[in-house]
Amino acid sequence: ALYGAWMVIGMMVVVIGLPIPVFGILFAGFIIGACGSILGLTWENTLQEFVPGHLLGRVSSIDYLGSYILLPLGYAIGGWASEWIGASPVFIIGGILQTLMIALGMLHPQIRSLD
Repeated sequence: ALYGAWMVIGMMVVVIGLPIPVFGILFAGFIIGACGSILGLTWENTLQEFVPGHLLGRVSSIDYLGSYILLPLGYAIGGWASEWIGASPVFIIGGILQTLMIALGMLHPQIRSLD
């Protein structure tokens, strides 16, 4: 569920970059939000299931730090890339890269067998 939702988010980012009507972009945004909720709930459940209770606070702190520390750099690169090649190609390229990276993660047997 986690990786599937993450891949769908990547595909919807590609859709946002396509020349479609506003309704299509709104629908893609809705799907991104729904899959983001699935992703977040599944990840939190996974952390609580596999991390011992006395370490959960520390592991969660490191998880959030690792998840958000590079956001400003990503925003800067995204803005620069949008100026250089345009917003639509940035969404399309970013969505494709995200989807491919998640699919690459799915090749690992321990990821596929995570229950």
